[in-house]
Formats: sequence, C-alpha cells, structure tokens
Amino acid sequence: MKKKKTSAKDSLQRSRIIPKAMKAKILPLVTASGSYRNGMVFGLKKPIGFYLKSTKASGVSFGADKKGFFVYTHRARSKSHANWKTITKKEINWIESTG
Repeated sequence: MKKKKTSAKDSLQRSRIIPKAMKAKILPLVTASGSYRNGMVFGLKKPIGFYLKSTKASGVSFGADKKGFFVYTHRARSKSHANWKTITKKEINWIESTG
C-alpha cells in the first residue's frame, strides 16, 4: 500500500513549529510543487516585487521558516528575514553565485 503524499499547504497548516502569524504570510505563496520539511517550506512563489530587487533573482529559490523568508540554492541559503522585502540585493546575488 502506497502512502499518500501530503501537500505543503496541509503540512504547513498542521505545523506546530511555525507561528500563526508567519503561517498567514506564507500560505498565499505556497505552490503545488512546494514542500515542507523540518519546519521549513521550500519552493514558494516569489512575490512580483521580488524580481525588481536584482537581475539574478530568477536564479534563486524562495522559502520560509519560523523566523521568516529566505532565498536558497542547492548549496546555500540566506538568513531569515521577517519580511521578504528586507532581503537585500547583495544576499540574492551572493546566493545565486553559489550555484
């Protein structure tokens, strides 16, 4: 018998690690291909204004945890920010350069 895969949205809503205030910010950005692991949500939809921050914004992925939003690649991730607008151009460019 195969186990049914739960969606990231369902896992996020049931999470006891991420606070309610953060869940409210994260839920609108969850995609069908997103995933939830160890208190972190990966593969979020990037907000429209995010692409205006840097020309390299399309080279990074977007995620969130209990402290806030972060950008990541398969090799590195930035620190968490309470609001995605506070992620700097310098952070985006550095994380994108990792690969």
